[in-house]
Amino acid sequence: MPVKVSFADLTHMGQMVAANTFPLGITMVAANVGEELGDEVDFEVFKYPGEFSAYLDDNTPQIACFSAFSWNVRLGHEYARRLKEASPETIIVFGGPNFPSGHEEQKELLEKYPAIDCYFEFEGEIAFVTFFRTMQEMDFDWEKFKRERRTVPNIRYVVDGEMIAADLAPKISDINKMPSVHLTGLCDKFYDDVLIPMFLTTRGCPYRCTFCWEGGDYFTKTPRYDRERISQELNYIAERIKAGRVKVQDLMLVDANFGMFKEDLETAEEIRRLQQKYDWPKTLTVATAKNHKKRTMEIIEILGDTMPSTSAVQTTDEEILKTIKRKNVPMDQMEEMAALASEKGGQSEAEIILCLQGDTKEKHFRSVFDMLDAGMSYIRLYQFIMLPGTQAASRKDREEYGFKTKFRVLPRCFGTYTFRGETFPAAEVEEIVVANKTLPFGDYQACRALHLTVEVFNNDSLFIDLIRFLNFNGVKRSKFIAAVHERIVECGGELAKLYAQYNEEEDRNMWSDSNEVESFVVEPGVIQRYIDGKYGTNELYKYRATAIFEHLDVLHETAYSVARELLEDEIGGNEMTQSYLAELLEFSLLRKRDVLETDRLEKRTFHFDFAALVDGKFLQDPLSLARPEGIEMEMFHNDHQRDLISGYVTQYGSDMIGKGRILVRANMDRLYRSARRIGDDEDMRAMPPGNDDRPGNGGLKFNVGN
Repeated sequence: MPVKVSFADLTHMGQMVAANTFPLGITMVAANVGEELGDEVDFEVFKYPGEFSAYLDDNTPQIACFSAFSWNVRLGHEYARRLKEASPETIIVFGGPNFPSGHEEQKELLEKYPAIDCYFEFEGEIAFVTFFRTMQEMDFDWEKFKRERRTVPNIRYVVDGEMIAADLAPKISDINKMPSVHLTGLCDKFYDDVLIPMFLTTRGCPYRCTFCWEGGDYFTKTPRYDRERISQELNYIAERIKAGRVKVQDLMLVDANFGMFKEDLETAEEIRRLQQKYDWPKTLTVATAKNHKKRTMEIIEILGDTMPSTSAVQTTDEEILKTIKRKNVPMDQMEEMAALASEKGGQSEAEIILCLQGDTKEKHFRSVFDMLDAGMSYIRLYQFIMLPGTQAASRKDREEYGFKTKFRVLPRCFGTYTFRGETFPAAEVEEIVVANKTLPFGDYQACRALHLTVEVFNNDSLFIDLIRFLNFNGVKRSKFIAAVHERIVECGGELAKLYAQYNEEEDRNMWSDSNEVESFVVEPGVIQRYIDGKYGTNELYKYRATAIFEHLDVLHETAYSVARELLEDEIGGNEMTQSYLAELLEFSLLRKRDVLETDRLEKRTFHFDFAALVDGKFLQDPLSLARPEGIEMEMFHNDHQRDLISGYVTQYGSDMIGKGRILVRANMDRLYRSARRIGDDEDMRAMPPGNDDRPGNGGLKFNVGN
């Protein structure tokens, strides 16, 4: 009889599908099991807890494998613990990045979760097959394996208080020998309206960032899949997306540095061909190459706004960069790429992390303002999360830099689940750095307040039309954002109250001890409060969504009031400028108010050609487009935009939590209502926004930095 083996990379389902991507990593292990072991095994791969629960109702696997990430490790353990209690002979195997690097810390984790029989560190395809063969020889007697202190490459386990850590297997050098999770059909079950397909062209990262799991020696080599396989996988995915009429707009490329290899240009061309043939993907989520910006720009030329990549700057402070083992591209290159994005009508993106080693309030503010003045239209501002297995999370670094941390329930990563008739709660807990030797907690809170201002007033192109007018008249983006922030923080009012609620809620949802929050979430009714949004949301995204969807008028009043004062200081009083600002304010609100309502049609007469300004991405002098005679215009969602919005609402929902996720995932510039002069070609109602017919040509979006 074949041996039953289950592979689970689970996602929480309390509010929505929290990790809405294909279970790529564990399916790679399963694919090699299928190829190497064939009929000797009866295996299945699981993503949704409900499906996994139904499987366990009728099956008891001989080996149960779980992929552990920060967003599902406790969920996996809750299933593992119950399965172990019901079937002690079942061997529980974990793998994945949520694992410490030091053997002492590994021992502590395995002792904390005794249901885990063993953990496989790093690559698992070959190591697991070797493990299976060894266990097969021993009649799957795990206790005998332990007594004899057996090892196979990459395995870690504890026996009688002793940590057994085998040697690491060499990193797989020819990844083309590993079977494809797509071409084998193992991912076919995951094509639905929620999960985003994932694929790889390379493995590894040559950089040594101290806060990243891939910053260690093991990952420095970057083997690549060959061109034919990449093409076959991409076409396989696209065919199934379109055949199933799935509304998922995205494709996720999980390379660490897309654009590092010249072959990445071929991959970009292949994706472009998919768009021409299938009108998909609308968005390619990817981390772009560090220090290969010329090639990244070439890829942007090929894919347009399809690529909202996720590279990061982290900080512009040279001392901090040296400490965290990073080197950013020169500022002039960042400015060049941001300018290219503007020319293409889209967004440039940079990431910054708060509270890194040696960070201060002044350094963090400076990093944010540097990115604003470089022309970055979107800045992702992150808390510093202590990830197991990173150098920063080591005891040495914690002591050296004086990291002070708090714990919180990971947003969206909670819910209630069932095992053989028993319902149980589960929630993930993450560790956040909130202070260090150089940045006290009060300064941390001040930085988080700035984050909200940047998210609301700079990101998502909400005020890009106003910002570009200010830039045209000599007012830097950073000066505008700083002035808006000062106005809100110091002058009180509706937005100041919102900021106070944001800071209070963020502080309230953090705990000083992990055991406290772990005990709290299992109390009766607590998980339901998280599900209802009363606890544990991503406060930054929640309050950004609240500001944009419930306080849009006040945001505009604040932004335009500040803009008038800055322009008065810079160029003096000007009647035409004031007229333009008044009409731009009205036009902006008509395009962006209730942006997810696709049936709304607005008509107005304006005295500036806003249709031309939209087509030109507000890069020209708007005063040269004054039309004293008046132009009748209408603002509406075209068919392309309706499809995009429908897809995002299907994925994430339309409540405030879902709206927050849409703001994160979508290029919002694509979703703002189109503008047309009444009497112009009616056919534009069915076309994507922009000046050509490229899929999704509504705004280029890419990341710069390292």
